[in-house]
Amino acid sequence: MTLELCYDSFKKYLSTLGFTVYPSEFDCIYSEHPLVDIAAKMGSFYWAFEYKSETDSVSRGVQQLQCYVRWFDYVVLVSERTFDHRSSPNYWELKDMGAGLWFYDPVQEKCIQRTNPMIQNPQRYNRRSVTRKFRVVAQNRRDVATTKFDSTRQLDLFSFVT
Repeated sequence: MTLELCYDSFKKYLSTLGFTVYPSEFDCIYSEHPLVDIAAKMGSFYWAFEYKSETDSVSRGVQQLQCYVRWFDYVVLVSERTFDHRSSPNYWELKDMGAGLWFYDPVQEKCIQRTNPMIQNPQRYNRRSVTRKFRVVAQNRRDVATTKFDSTRQLDLFSFVT
């Protein structure tokens, strides 16, 4: 399964849990790790999910989440590969920062195991930026949903020809 299909599978999974998923990678502009794999909203809280496939570096994911805590209320490392506290220093780094750790199986399209995150204290300006971006997406979705074809506004091209 390609990484893009795994992302799509995980996004669908989040939607079934009640999350509103941002449609593309989320840009945390001017930060050292600017692209969040999957951003989502649940209630009034914003979540950053960093997805790591079987071959991705989990250590890099820890560094990325350390950046995202300045932007999002909750941060989660999603891994296709399982690891635990007995053999991984990454596990303890994630736990110490209050990040969640979800083990996701894209074939079964479900989480095998979840350690939920603790709420973070994002920087006010960054948090407002996240809110604005989600608001724009929500407004665009409403606009598309309410736009209907209005035949009364269509130009009569025949009148231009004659």
